[in-house]
Amino acid sequence: MKKMLRALALASCGAMVFSLCACAGKGTLLKEADAATPLSYTERDDADFAAVTAGAQQFSTAFAAAMYERREEPENFVLSPVSVYAGLSLAAACAQGETRAQLLSALGVTEQQLSTGFAPFYRSLTADTADDTGKQRTKLHLANAIYVNEGTQVNDSCLNTLASDYYCYSYAADFAGDNRAANEAVKNFVSEQTDGLIDQSFMLSEETIFALINALYLKDVWDMDGDDLPTAGDYVFNDRYGNGVTVPFLRGYSEAGRAYEGETFTSFHADTYAGYKIKFLLPKEGYTVDDVMTAEVLSELAAVTDYAAVDEENLIRYYTRCIFPAFSASCNADATAVLSETFGVTDLFSPEKSDLSALTDGIAFCTGVRHIATLTVDETGIEGAAATVLPAAGDPGPDEYEEVYLDFIVDRAFGFLLTDRYDTVLFAGAIETV
Repeated sequence: MKKMLRALALASCGAMVFSLCACAGKGTLLKEADAATPLSYTERDDADFAAVTAGAQQFSTAFAAAMYERREEPENFVLSPVSVYAGLSLAAACAQGETRAQLLSALGVTEQQLSTGFAPFYRSLTADTADDTGKQRTKLHLANAIYVNEGTQVNDSCLNTLASDYYCYSYAADFAGDNRAANEAVKNFVSEQTDGLIDQSFMLSEETIFALINALYLKDVWDMDGDDLPTAGDYVFNDRYGNGVTVPFLRGYSEAGRAYEGETFTSFHADTYAGYKIKFLLPKEGYTVDDVMTAEVLSELAAVTDYAAVDEENLIRYYTRCIFPAFSASCNADATAVLSETFGVTDLFSPEKSDLSALTDGIAFCTGVRHIATLTVDETGIEGAAATVLPAAGDPGPDEYEEVYLDFIVDRAFGFLLTDRYDTVLFAGAIETV
């Protein structure tokens, strides 16, 4: 029987599992990932880091739009593009030839840019802060791993590269001889890395020869004291069909700037304590969520950094607060078709063409990509996958400028991007009902 690669993408906070089929253990550590240090100030200007960040940005908006278009039901929807991007990066490190070329094209980087730029990109996706009592306020955690079947021959040089350049742990697991224990090991790893938000067996078959895993977890509060957002009273929220329901809305903090005006949408953001931005994507009158959840619009929104906070001519400073409902969304989908048709990743899924010889000399091909995501935004904060720290604007002090405060009310079905301080898209989604 030919050996096969099964790819699973999990995200809750964000998790993605790629698995190769054909031959395993109970989760014995083979190689520990290198320790990830915080990203230094000088690395922020590194060209390869910038290339990977830009590649992730381009991939994220195109992937989110394509997955949204293929969703089966018009319901609340979320995914973590950066988790999928990280999982594909691991696959690229294991590939050679045309298979690697297609993966690099999808990732929007060269081989050199990925090999040297992924490490700082990974480290930029890390945050862990606590208050004076030791209670955690912010956490953004990314984890990579490969589970190798005990009977599978793999190249140590590839495992070394995964450990040093991709912060990837290597484990042995007996998928063939003790499949239940091997699946339990994978389940426990993902559950631990996602703080229990993803806690399920992925039912990897006895033919699995190895599994590549990315897991991402994000949690943050609204302010440094961990205060709940105040309610703004009851508002009518209109779903995609125009059906209204009266629910309590939350009142976010005032942020410098005014609503961004696109052709088909308006947008403003609600910021968490650590600076993660929820960029609301509100369709204008006459447009629907389907009209704005496109690669072009998402790319436009992701690139917005200037919210026109200052009117120099009229000496006005603007501050806007989002008034929005609590919401949650999830996703459990196969991304194979999108990766093949939208990004041209085809050889990875072909038994005849797949080349994963950087990791193993055996025949291996991807049989599917599964992505699971979950995100909750409520009065206490956000929890899902991905996080970054960016302080809010400081107090400008008294001067001749008038200060104008505005409200941005999210009262109908909307899309959103959740980004970090480097504008990396951690989550993207659409909320149809609350």
